[in-house]
Amino acid sequence: MQRRLCLLLLFGFLCLPATVRAEPAVTVRTEYYDIYGWTAQELRQEMGRLGTVWRDGKTYDALTTWMARWWFTWESGPGSCRVTGVETSVEVLHRYPRWANQDEAAPELQHHWARYMKNLKIHEDGHKRIGIAATAAIEEAIRQMPPHPSCRNLETAANALADEILDTYRAREADYDKKTGHGKTQGAVFP
Repeated sequence: MQRRLCLLLLFGFLCLPATVRAEPAVTVRTEYYDIYGWTAQELRQEMGRLGTVWRDGKTYDALTTWMARWWFTWESGPGSCRVTGVETSVEVLHRYPRWANQDEAAPELQHHWARYMKNLKIHEDGHKRIGIAATAAIEEAIRQMPPHPSCRNLETAANALADEILDTYRAREADYDKKTGHGKTQGAVFP
C-alpha cells in the first residue's frame, strides 16, 4: 500500500506543468573606502567624513545600490504582437568602510568592529536581495504579458510595467531601511 502511494505521489509530481522561474544574471561588486583610527570615536568620525552621502543628504557607513536591466524579444502576427523571450540582469554595488590600521588597535575594539561589519553585511545583503527580487519580478511580469495590438504598444507597456515594478521594490527598500533603522535592529551599530 505504501509503495502505491509513493508511486502515485511521484506520478503526480511528474505530471505538474513545468514552470520557468525568472533568474536574472547577477553581478556583485564591492568597493571599500579606507578609514584609520585607534578608538571607536576616531573610526566613527572617519566613517562620517568618508562614508557615502545618499539622496536624502545623509551620510551612511555602507551603501548598496542596484540597477536592473531587461531585454525582451517579440513576434508580430496578424493584428497582434507577443513576447517571445525575456532576459534580465542586475548589477549590485556594495560600498563598505575598511579599517586600514586595524592590527594596531586593541583586541576588544577589533572584536567590536568585526561584529559590526558582520551585521552591516547582513543589512546590505538585504538590499541586494530586494534588487534581485525586483529584477526577477520584471522578468516574470514581462514574460506573462498578453499579446498587444502592435509591437510598439507591447514595448511601451512592457517598459511601463517594469518601471512600476521598480517603484514598488524601491518602496520596499525604503520600508526595509525604516523597519531596520538602516541596520540598527540587525546589530549594525558602531560604536
